[in-house]
Amino acid sequence: ERRARALAGDLGLSKEAVERLRELGTYLNYNAYGASVEDLHIPPEQLFRRIAPYADPLEFVCLDGTFHQLESGYQEDMAKAASVKPWRETPTHAIVLLPAEPWARRVSGVLANRLAQAAPGRGHALLTALPEGGYVVSVRAPLEHPEGADTLCRAFGGGGRKAAGGIDHLSGADLEAFREAFEQAFRG
Repeated sequence: ERRARALAGDLGLSKEAVERLRELGTYLNYNAYGASVEDLHIPPEQLFRRIAPYADPLEFVCLDGTFHQLESGYQEDMAKAASVKPWRETPTHAIVLLPAEPWARRVSGVLANRLAQAAPGRGHALLTALPEGGYVVSVRAPLEHPEGADTLCRAFGGGGRKAAGGIDHLSGADLEAFREAFEQAFRG
């Protein structure tokens, strides 16, 4: 983010313009999370058609109601996420269980990153319930020691990078084994 702000300054963009571009990027990325197109606030094909006529993304932000639709959906979903308390929480670990709801599927990536930034010494796991049972898992290693997420997730059929990983389907029967492995992986 620091580099992007420096480049924006070189272009002479105001702080307000830079903030709007940051928000647009967040909302576009956020709108891509879901188990199906029906989970999204705006289907990708429709979103592309709305953005395509604008050569300047700031014009899109100012002139097209789509930006405000994405912004409103994001804020509503994040408010719901803020009301969810961790299932397990220690100084070095936090596991959050999210319900099998479209809003929960949309927030998982953004929320995992937000929690990691708020507590950089803690490992985070977000488990979003699947309608058919089990969980989709998003793991963030502690930012202060960004290692181990990939190894942990691979042990349960997932993958990723050292700092962040995921599991497409963790069975409910494996929840306790995952909790134990997660706590072991990020002891501090």
